[in-house]
Amino acid sequence: MADDVAVRELFDDARALAANGEWAKLVALVTSLHPADLAELVLELPEEERVALLDHLPTDVVADLFEYVEDDDLKELIRGVGVKDLPAVLEEVEDDVAADVIQQLEPEEQAETLAQMDRGEEVAELLQYGDESAGGIMSRGFVALNEGITVQQAIDYLRVLRPPADRAYYLYVVDDNRVLQGVVSIRDLLVSSPKTLLREITQRDVHAVTTDADQEEAARILQKYNLLAVPVVDAEGRLEGVMTADDLIDVLQEEATEDMYRMVGLDEAETRARAGVAVGAAAGAVAAGEPCDGVPFAALVVRPFEDTIARAATLAVFMPVIAGHAGNTGTQAVTLVVRGIALGDVKLSDWLLVLRKELAFGVVHGILAGGLTAGLALVLSFNPWLGMVVFVALLLNVMIAGIMGAIIPLTIKRLGGDPAVASSIWLTTFTDVMGFLMLLGLGTILIDRLAS
Repeated sequence: MADDVAVRELFDDARALAANGEWAKLVALVTSLHPADLAELVLELPEEERVALLDHLPTDVVADLFEYVEDDDLKELIRGVGVKDLPAVLEEVEDDVAADVIQQLEPEEQAETLAQMDRGEEVAELLQYGDESAGGIMSRGFVALNEGITVQQAIDYLRVLRPPADRAYYLYVVDDNRVLQGVVSIRDLLVSSPKTLLREITQRDVHAVTTDADQEEAARILQKYNLLAVPVVDAEGRLEGVMTADDLIDVLQEEATEDMYRMVGLDEAETRARAGVAVGAAAGAVAAGEPCDGVPFAALVVRPFEDTIARAATLAVFMPVIAGHAGNTGTQAVTLVVRGIALGDVKLSDWLLVLRKELAFGVVHGILAGGLTAGLALVLSFNPWLGMVVFVALLLNVMIAGIMGAIIPLTIKRLGGDPAVASSIWLTTFTDVMGFLMLLGLGTILIDRLAS
């Protein structure tokens, strides 16, 4: 595929054709795209145009899109295809992909979709495994050969089967009960005598995992032994599927992302909240921040308010809370954006969308955290005016922190710097300064109410 600039130009042309309803020209234009690029284009279109384009694309082309769509976007693609047409599309994808898609449906829709699929029973078997288990992400796309056949029979079988290249990483050898015995390579078949039995050339040192094993265990095995795929067996050792390198790379990426999020106090629910601004995930505990390189600037902001602090000393108690909680929120925003930039999920052209999401999350988060902190202020001082000052200052600072947490890494990236290195320093400086300024500024305006 051409470079990103060429792809974006093609996207612009495609959107113009979609807006004008020129579907024949649009289909001719986009079918040359890689499925990953086409999936991105489809998800960028307004819903009405997305549905129309998917309706005009060939079924096998639509099916390829599901291979390259993140879990968070699956529902959008499913809605575009329509549950009615989904079974025909899923017939064209691997069983594990079909299972991932069907998991996004309501229970009644799941049963209806599986009933209309020729491979419904095979896909339903995968649904019984946990999402985080090896069985949950394994693929049925593997080649298994009986240990009792000859090399010539194996070669003849492969010629008839003509497996895709990604299924021929390893040729798994099983016994009459489908119990995994080992692997043979294409090279072993080519250099061995045609009459040699497979059991005689089978490599039996195979690293396999069970269907209920944690997917991270399989990922570590693949990484440790430099494998291209890891076989998955049941409790009796029968071969059930394989986990390929691309599946397990996703697992390692998710694990690293989870670790990075935990470092800044984010969990999976809250990251989803920032994608969809869910209120329930916004209730975080009030966190105090530590001093940073912005302390000198913060000191300059505080100095003009010495008289205010002297008359209403309780304000000083909430200064680290206002600055610290906003710093925590902003750091989470920075983490999400930096991670998105690193993985290519967030582009510079997405700045307005990212800004809107962080602002919306900041409003919800700020209201909840501000209300909790204001309640604490009221308990300590029995002064509702102090509670109001704390609430407004924290709300505004959290909103600003979310906005700056999105803007700073994108700006640094635009200027050619490394957002992962420099973002947090600028952010903590900004949230400290703005937090102190708003708390003490409001306190100064209402000093007669606070000091009474």
